[in-house]
Amino acid sequence: MAERQTLTVPDLVGQPVHIAQEMAADIGFGLAAGDPDGPGLRSRTWPGLFWVTSQDPSAGSVLEQGSQIRITFVQDGQTRSDVPEHKSGPTPSLESHAEAEKDE
Repeated sequence: MAERQTLTVPDLVGQPVHIAQEMAADIGFGLAAGDPDGPGLRSRTWPGLFWVTSQDPSAGSVLEQGSQIRITFVQDGQTRSDVPEHKSGPTPSLESHAEAEKDE
């Protein structure tokens, strides 16, 4: 049986959940949140804009391709003391995210 390829976990913290899902999938990972037997990530984050506040394993870790990265997230406008302070660029918001998507 062939061994699975190992890959480096990207830094997803601070990304909108839907962008983090795309980033993880492009590399070969899946995202998971909360109870694995509960509702899926898409149903927990739709509709609206949600931001990744933490991930496990952390960025830079090495996992087998196809592994799951567990994330926690907050809805746009919510505050949490454990969210890293945004040091550069515009403050994340639904409006700034919409503008960025229009420019692409």
